[in-house]
Amino acid sequence: MIKHFIWVWVFYWVAFAFLPVSSLYTSVGEAFLLQLTFLVLVLFGFSWSWLAGIHYRAPMCGTRTPKSLHKAIQLSLIFSSVGTLCIIYDKIAIQGIDYSQGVAVAREAWRKEGIEREGGISSVFSMLGYLLSSGYYVAAVLLVAFGESLKRSFLYKGIFLVFILLMANSVLAGGRSNVLLVTVFVAGAITAVSGWSYRSLFPSKGLRSSVFVLVLFSFFYVLYVFSERAEATGIDVSAYVKHFLPYLGLRLAPWFSEVGGNGVLFDIINLLVLALSYITHSLATAAGIIENGPGDKVIVFLHPLNILSKLGIVARPDSSWFLSGRFPSLPAALFYQFGLFGFFVVSIFVGFLSAAARYFYIAFPSSIVAMSFYLMMYSILIISPLLLAIDFMSFPFVMFSFFLVAVISSASKFIARSLKF
Repeated sequence: MIKHFIWVWVFYWVAFAFLPVSSLYTSVGEAFLLQLTFLVLVLFGFSWSWLAGIHYRAPMCGTRTPKSLHKAIQLSLIFSSVGTLCIIYDKIAIQGIDYSQGVAVAREAWRKEGIEREGGISSVFSMLGYLLSSGYYVAAVLLVAFGESLKRSFLYKGIFLVFILLMANSVLAGGRSNVLLVTVFVAGAITAVSGWSYRSLFPSKGLRSSVFVLVLFSFFYVLYVFSERAEATGIDVSAYVKHFLPYLGLRLAPWFSEVGGNGVLFDIINLLVLALSYITHSLATAAGIIENGPGDKVIVFLHPLNILSKLGIVARPDSSWFLSGRFPSLPAALFYQFGLFGFFVVSIFVGFLSAAARYFYIAFPSSIVAMSFYLMMYSILIISPLLLAIDFMSFPFVMFSFFLVAVISSASKFIARSLKF
């Protein structure tokens, strides 16, 4: 968990340093120090478990699997399939979103529909769809972490269905966040067990090649979304990159701007630069936040608050901060919303909770709830260079899916035991 956290931040800083871009804001050094301080504070918060001498060895792969594992995977895939069908019906039949012109145009139409509804729920199918459709995250985690305890035919069919549901939900949303979030959850699932082996899970070269093709397809889907958005603006990819980077707070290096060329390869290079710039632009955003200081708008927990506002539980949060729509990085978001003191306190608390989640999972490795807590904190750590993971659109629904599957699995076991008496 912590090793991955450190390496992700190192990759983030190195990637930004080597990209042919620079920040439009001058306080990049201060932004780097803020992010580095966050990393140190999280490690400090996590250190209570080291000082307490708590044993952290994860259960061996193939042991201590969740009870009713097979049923839990089936439930999560059924829920996700039903939820995805509900979203398809809501978006196409009720909202009238046309996907024939590409995901970028469809996403923009969906966004305008939401503005016209003033953030309200479009239909009961939309509500049910979002509550249930993220079940494939649960299936992905259980299949990868405990796949060696399953029949191979069930494992491979499950993985293929997870991929189909991932792609379907990504296309319906017209975005890339689901691909990133599933990747993080799967990585977390791998760290949750000791002795996990890719070759053991997929023993034949053909199966490993098939999985590689699915991963490659997901990667090119992400690039495709970028290219679709470029096409929707009516300009070529190269011009789109030059046009979009200033919005992210970045400028293209003169030498790269002067490089010209046509063809698929040149477009792919531009898209790769754009994709990596999109992931790392939060350093520039952080520099902008430092130059402007803390504010009174909402950045942290924005998405959960928006959901609660749609249900009429809280007032709609004001998210109109000066760089709204950009990734702030979690450290800068904490600094903006809570000030320097709040930044220190919350950063340490994130580390403390991460250690607690790890300890809770090690103590109860067969519990889906314990695993979901561990994966939640793992995701918060890994995605912290971008933003608070909870503010990903799917994240609250992913955690609800874990809770729902755990409750139904426990209830079914309780009913089964009761019927024996």
